[in-house]
This record gives sequence, C-alpha cells and structure tokens, in this order.
Amino acid sequence: MNNATFAQSAGTADALRTFEHLATLGTEENFRKLLEALPAAVFTTDAEGRITFYNRAAVELAGREPVLGVDNWCVTWRLYRPDGTLLPHDECPMAITLKEDRALSGVEAIAERPDGTRVPFLAYPRPIHDASGKLIGAVKMMLDITDRKEAENKIRDLMNELNHRVKNNMQMLQSLLGAAEREASSAEAREALSDAVRRVGAMAAAQQGMYSASATEFEVQPFIEALCRNASQSFGAKADIHIVEASGRLHNDAAIPVALILNELLTNAVKHGRAEQSRVTISVALRSVGSQWELAVADDGPGFSLGQPRRRASGLGLVMGLGRQLGGTFQVVSDKGARCVVRFGGPRTAE
Repeated sequence: MNNATFAQSAGTADALRTFEHLATLGTEENFRKLLEALPAAVFTTDAEGRITFYNRAAVELAGREPVLGVDNWCVTWRLYRPDGTLLPHDECPMAITLKEDRALSGVEAIAERPDGTRVPFLAYPRPIHDASGKLIGAVKMMLDITDRKEAENKIRDLMNELNHRVKNNMQMLQSLLGAAEREASSAEAREALSDAVRRVGAMAAAQQGMYSASATEFEVQPFIEALCRNASQSFGAKADIHIVEASGRLHNDAAIPVALILNELLTNAVKHGRAEQSRVTISVALRSVGSQWELAVADDGPGFSLGQPRRRASGLGLVMGLGRQLGGTFQVVSDKGARCVVRFGGPRTAE
C-alpha cells in the first residue's frame, strides 16, 4: 500500500489523532511499533525539536538515516518551499507546530536527499501533550506526492498543447475574417466583418488571459489586461484605454461571456463616444462587490441612455443577452460621459 492509498483509506486527520492518542495513553514500545509498521513516513521529536524516533518509510523518503537526539525539526537533508526557495529547518512545519503548539494539515514542501534527488510531500505535524496538558513533543506524517505532481505536470503539458492549438485556430479565423473585410465591397459588410474580427480577437485574448489559470478558474487581472491590449491594438489612436481595477478570480465558465461583453462596450465607446473628439478616453474595472461581480466601462463622450434609438442597439443587445447568460443586469449611467455597468453573480471563486 502506497502513501496515497493509506491516506485515502485511513484518513490522514484520523490517523494523526490516533497517533497522538496512542502517544499519550499507550506504552512507548507499542507506539513505536505502530509507527514503524506504517507505510507513510512518520517521525517524532521532543519539545525542543530533537528527533526521537523515525520509521523506515521516513528513511526511504529522506534518503538518509537521521541522528537521534542530534537532528532537529525534520528527518530530511534539506527542505524547500513549493516555489523552490530554501526552507530552513527551524521554519519547517514541525518547527511551527512545536513553537506555536498547534497542528498543521497538508503543508506542501520539497525534501532534498543527500544524492540531490527531490521529493514533494505534504506534512501533517501534530503536537503531543502529557496527561497534564504540557507539550512534550510532536509527531509528523509526511506523504509523498510525487505521483500527484507528475500527473499535474502531464495535465499542464496537455493544457499547453490545447491552448496552443486553440490560439492558432483563433488567429487563423481572425486572419480570414480580416481578409474578407478588406475585400468586402460595401461599407456595411466591412463594418460587420470588422466587428466579427474584434469579437474573435476578444475570444482569443480571453483564451490567452484565462490560461494563467487552473483548470477551473482564472486570475482577473491578466485576463482584463489581455483583453484591453487586444482592443488597444485594434482601435489604435482612436482610444486611450485605462484599467482602473481588476482583481480576484473568476470561474472559467464566465471567461468568454465577460470577454465579449467587454469587447462590445469598448467598441461602442470608440464608435459612439468620441463624438467630435479625435480620441476617446475609456476606463475599465472588473471587481468583486459583495456576492456579485461588477464590470464597468466608462468613457468621456457625450453619454446616452438605453431608451435612445441609435446604432448602438445591436452591440448593446449582445451585451444584455450575455449579461442574462451570466445571470446579471445591465445599466447605463450618463454623467460627463457614459458609464456602462454589468453586474452578475455567475460562477465565481473567492479571492
């Protein structure tokens, strides 16, 4: 039985509570026999952090034989944080548990063996108290997550390949639409194709911005930056786009609707907000407000109201339709320009 199977079958938290109970109520010999028989790496320390016991699984994970009473805090040769920076032993999970007298659960770290190989693991240190409640040491379980990390790397490689293919297909479609726009004979057809080019570009930018993410969510800031960069390249000198705020994480399901909404609002601001100006200034914000999200696009143009008949209608109709898809609302405020706000409470994650 490997570490992962043990953790799933016994339950890491339950196992650690059992260890603590046996450490205080059972005999020392029986406690040690139990820990030695476990397939997971386990070791104990005294209250000062000196290693007092380790099982064979701990030796296999660490790649070395710790020195009882001499080695402190951890059985490993060297420790690193998940980002690859060195983790001093006196700052490791076991050290924190002993210094603060509290249990930790599932802290990720990387053990380096003397031969240079590295093992990612999850640490579960738990303090041990005597009958009076005094801290007398700690027990720590280390679960090797090498298999999980390898699976994550494979998924990441597949996502890289998928992202590359989708991006190339989007770029090809955008190029084909651009070529059709240039060859169109009527102004109406050219405008329709130009809108299509921008929409596909927005979807491509959303795909790229979303890819900073996990399999289920994405960071809002790089996502909005990618969309605004794409729009700035499309509009050139006609627009000066500023990102006022972009923070938090959104569920991937919201990516394409939000991207298309932002593209339509930016396009409308450029087409109709410039009025007599040669250049329109636009501000963009996407923020979490209570239980909802708020996407706001404001320009310094003449402003308008939703009840006014105008050529904005088709683009704003798309905005309202996509807003409903997100379970949201659309509002326009005219005060020294137009401020378009879409509020929605669709799939999201907390910051």
